[in-house]
Amino acid sequence: MFLKYGKSFILLIFSFLFMKQVMADTPSFPRGTASVMLTPMAGVRTDLLKGIAPLIQKSIAEGKYPGAIVLIAHHGHIIYRGVFGNRRILPHPAPMTFNTIFDLASLTKVVATTPAIMQLIEEGKLELDAPVKKYWPEFAAHGKQSVTIRELLTHTSGLPEGISSEATHRADVLQDIINMKLNHPPGTHYLYSDINFVVLALLVERLSHQPFAIYTQNHIFKPLHMTDTAFLPNAHLRDRIAPTEIVHHTLRWGVAQDPLAYSMGGVSGNAGLFSSATDLGIYAQCLLNDGRMPSTGKNKKPGYLLGPLTVLKMTTAETSPAFDGMRSLGWDIDSAYSDRGTLFPLRSFGHTGWTGTSLWIDPVTDTWIVVLTSRLHAARSHHNQIVEDRRTLSTMVAASITDTSLTHENNTGEAELARAYPTTRWTLTNKDHG
Repeated sequence: MFLKYGKSFILLIFSFLFMKQVMADTPSFPRGTASVMLTPMAGVRTDLLKGIAPLIQKSIAEGKYPGAIVLIAHHGHIIYRGVFGNRRILPHPAPMTFNTIFDLASLTKVVATTPAIMQLIEEGKLELDAPVKKYWPEFAAHGKQSVTIRELLTHTSGLPEGISSEATHRADVLQDIINMKLNHPPGTHYLYSDINFVVLALLVERLSHQPFAIYTQNHIFKPLHMTDTAFLPNAHLRDRIAPTEIVHHTLRWGVAQDPLAYSMGGVSGNAGLFSSATDLGIYAQCLLNDGRMPSTGKNKKPGYLLGPLTVLKMTTAETSPAFDGMRSLGWDIDSAYSDRGTLFPLRSFGHTGWTGTSLWIDPVTDTWIVVLTSRLHAARSHHNQIVEDRRTLSTMVAASITDTSLTHENNTGEAELARAYPTTRWTLTNKDHG
């Protein structure tokens, strides 16, 4: 009898143990919040937007990330607001709320550092094609004397991706940058580098005579009434903040996850900024309004964060087809990291953050998309599903928009074709978009 059934019993035990191990390796997150507000609007195929919630909820159920916020606007009106899952799992679960504050990671580059640099250019304090050494002479050491501000903004400076030392303090990081050698001659290769934006933030401090966190508060966040946006968020906001990952047995909760920003004391040009969906929407709409700030009860005649031509310069493609992907000053347009999807025009632009945050803005259709997750919490998935979800989401949103003129627009980029045909070098000949 044992011989008859024993083999099946043993196989059953092994199957149970295997499934138990698989379940242990795959995080299982509570369902949490499931709230969607869809606002019907002429010129938008609202039925297509109904597919966003199942897309996000499937990834949450599969343990890819614990929760998400999706906020979308068209012509200045919110057309979609989705709140899903949980803002944290550790130390105990808490449902996602719309006012949750996230560690933006590399979104810091375009929400804080890039506009600060462009403001200084407007004021004549900084020249786009001037060498960095003009404003920070020590930087020129070890062959870096010809690196320009433009090359820092477009990641074509030749600087390494990050610091090579075990620097744990701001002074040590800056000294490490002075001691660096370039990986490539300036302007010849694209290499995404956090160091570029550490240097840019330092230049903001040197030229404005203010700490970077103070400058960005006074010149960007306060004028825009971005009340949830700051470096080093106040301790009383802790419960609203989505924690990230456990580092050295300590949960990063309200402090920068990014190692370089953490070494810089939480204030850096590459990462460290915290914000909410509402605040990011305010910033995105400002750029779509040609830099004009929203009017308030006290100020009926709003000013400008940046001038219209400055916004245009900042968001126009800067890198040539010789580089991998297309980037503007600070922003991503069409690269392997883009959230453009396959339908938004090449005039659109955006950026992502390693923690699972993103912002995509399209001036052609007058649309912006904010997607916020804390994908590193409570377990880092081996597959970064949020990248695929954001691209799918962007394609759905772009497909839903019908009230737009497509004259002289192009929505097929070289980086997209390079991914589609990896064995072929594609060169587009579209005269309008080069």
